[in-house]
Amino acid sequence: MLPVPSPSVTPSVTQPPPAEAVTPLIRGLDVLRRLTDADGTLALAELARSSGLARSTVDRICATLAHLGHVRLDGRDASLAPPLMAVANAYLDSLRLPELLGPLADRLADELDESVSLAVPDGPDIRFVHQVLRRRALSISFRVGDSLPGDGSAPGLVFRDGVPPAVDDQLVEPGLIAVAVPVRGPSGGVVCAVSVVSHTSRHGVDSLWRAVQGPLEACVAQMETALTPNTAPPAIAERGPGRSPVTEGRAPATIQSLARGFTVLTAFDAAHPAMTLARIAERTALSRATARRALITYQHLGLVTQEDRTSYRLTPRVLSLGCAPLSRTSLPRIAAPHLAALSERAGESVGLSVADGDRVRCTARVTPRRVMSVDIGVGSRLPAATTAAGRVLDGAAADGTGAVVVDGPEDGLRSVAVPVRDRDGRVVSALDITAHQGRGSADAWTDELLATAAAIAADLHVTSRFVPVPAH
Repeated sequence: MLPVPSPSVTPSVTQPPPAEAVTPLIRGLDVLRRLTDADGTLALAELARSSGLARSTVDRICATLAHLGHVRLDGRDASLAPPLMAVANAYLDSLRLPELLGPLADRLADELDESVSLAVPDGPDIRFVHQVLRRRALSISFRVGDSLPGDGSAPGLVFRDGVPPAVDDQLVEPGLIAVAVPVRGPSGGVVCAVSVVSHTSRHGVDSLWRAVQGPLEACVAQMETALTPNTAPPAIAERGPGRSPVTEGRAPATIQSLARGFTVLTAFDAAHPAMTLARIAERTALSRATARRALITYQHLGLVTQEDRTSYRLTPRVLSLGCAPLSRTSLPRIAAPHLAALSERAGESVGLSVADGDRVRCTARVTPRRVMSVDIGVGSRLPAATTAAGRVLDGAAADGTGAVVVDGPEDGLRSVAVPVRDRDGRVVSALDITAHQGRGSADAWTDELLATAAAIAADLHVTSRFVPVPAH
């Protein structure tokens, strides 16, 4: 049975951490929050200045986060990286609401042609756990992981007052209106708020409620049915014990206590939404003492709550660790560092393309500086039949790896392309190397392309677990 979410405990900024808290873990989480607040990227010097930490400390923290895959370092900047979404996914998976109610919210948004959100309480605020946005010139920019003041938003008023409908008449922003109603679990407690968001150019508050009341109430009834023990899908299969990412191949500059601490967050999932200390230690392969100190730290920061005095559960505040910026990403942005690395290794033009009718459209391209280079810019459209990327996207004959080699699209050019697949195995994009026919080896390029496509797909899969990722 799903528990009724309780508001996260908000630690006082003046309250000192407990003696057993892990200081490097506190500092590492602070760096991630500052990167999140900066929309994902910040100069290392600015991280040091704003956090009050020594630059050498920031460098070690970021090196550890980069070793874990949570951050990418590019010269003087640090950026959040897709693998960090595993932390948000652990909370969303253990919460189960996006899995159970998300498809119903998607259907409601399609029926109403308005943006629909699911939110849970997070201390005095609310935090979004599912978003369905309508694409318009004047559109809503909320994403999964974003928070709003509880008293200044329709979902927050639901949790405060518990009486539907709660109305946001331009409380968040001029022109923005919303209505929200509670969704109750089997015990009768409110498990989340579902809201419909629009703009005053489309509706007034009264007309919005009249337009959405019937479909919204029907959707809530379906959601509450989905939360009953009889109809809720079974929890995911048991997962084996976790492993500390620093026990093998640890980089010299990493901070071991910071790296170990993250394994505690990602130990939670739908099959293990609440766990005892002993169970957490078993699943993370950490000692009980190490796991306990990490949990004490997370409790102090409001990321973990203790229930029944013996078990622990993640709170919505986990989504403050990079979820919102990373949920705004697209496949070309995910692929960008991988394309740059491949282009540097191969010394050739590397691109990403999607199908566009009987043509393919380039969505990302990295071209090295050479006397003679391939000039296919982002947005360029080429006939699908004359490009390797087009034939991959059309499902044309390929070798056992899915690679296609084509001489074209112009005389003197050779292109090798492989598919990039989503979580369901569907081809969503094609990755190619295109160069002069007299340069390089198609076989060597194929191996490089397959390795890069696998790396891009891995980042895509973790990012798209609970949020849609556009292919262009």
